[in-house]
Amino acid sequence: MFLVLGNVAVDETMSTPTLPAPGATVLVGPPQRDLGGKGANQAIILQRAVRDVRFVATIGDDDAARWIIGTLAEEGLDITHLITIEGASDRSMIFVGPDGDNAIASTSHCSDALTPAHAEAAVNAALSGDVLLLQGGLTVESNRAAIAAAKARGLRIAFNPSAVRPGYDKLLAGLDLVVVNAGEATELVGEAEPLEQAQRFVAMGVGDAVVTLGLGGSVSAGRGGRHSVSAVSVTTRDTTGAGDTYLGVLAAALFARKAPMDRAMQQASAAAAITVSRPGTRDAFPTVAELAEILG
Repeated sequence: MFLVLGNVAVDETMSTPTLPAPGATVLVGPPQRDLGGKGANQAIILQRAVRDVRFVATIGDDDAARWIIGTLAEEGLDITHLITIEGASDRSMIFVGPDGDNAIASTSHCSDALTPAHAEAAVNAALSGDVLLLQGGLTVESNRAAIAAAKARGLRIAFNPSAVRPGYDKLLAGLDLVVVNAGEATELVGEAEPLEQAQRFVAMGVGDAVVTLGLGGSVSAGRGGRHSVSAVSVTTRDTTGAGDTYLGVLAAALFARKAPMDRAMQQASAAAAITVSRPGTRDAFPTVAELAEILG
């Protein structure tokens, strides 16, 4: 079973001729609503790929929360593990430029309200051998509590520390898998060539480290060996959710399908290529049938 402990948000995506700059006003296209949040994105990809997923997240008590519940239920996720708090649900404003690159501003009122006690309770309901998947949407304290409880229960732990928060570097030792992009790698282990950055994560006690490089592909180091995998060439329309697609498929391939690291990275790249070739977030994700074909 995969336990995804993270955030969920309502995405409002708008196309723009240029990404907003400080002090500038840009006229954009009409907003397109979709489900978002790194935790929800990764849970949906895993649900479509392996269907054995428990998603734990905090939501508000507003109309947006009711829409979130309905949308997650459509994906087949068990909504009984959602935690309701007072106030508005989290939202993200996403601006997508003509080349597919994006700029995102997100709230974290709900995700920051997921406490260490919530995290421990979620992990304590899992079994030895299950996989805990964490992201940077939670506080350092809640991620620390989840990791400690997971280690005590014998869970395998994957961490996507995005966005990076001060203190995340102290949580990495003993984790099975860490996946970061190039900027996050530099924040956590300093400037270096991507493969050297992956090796620095391993030196910190990470089992396998993967650094994603967008059009440059991805590299890895650790128990699964050192690998460099090219990105799949497609016409990019919107990069939103590509990293979450990559991580979800990588985790499914490694932990559920027992694929070797290089094969898992190739499958993750193929899935991410589908996501960037379509507009939106959830609507752009590979379908159940497409993921079945990719994962073989």
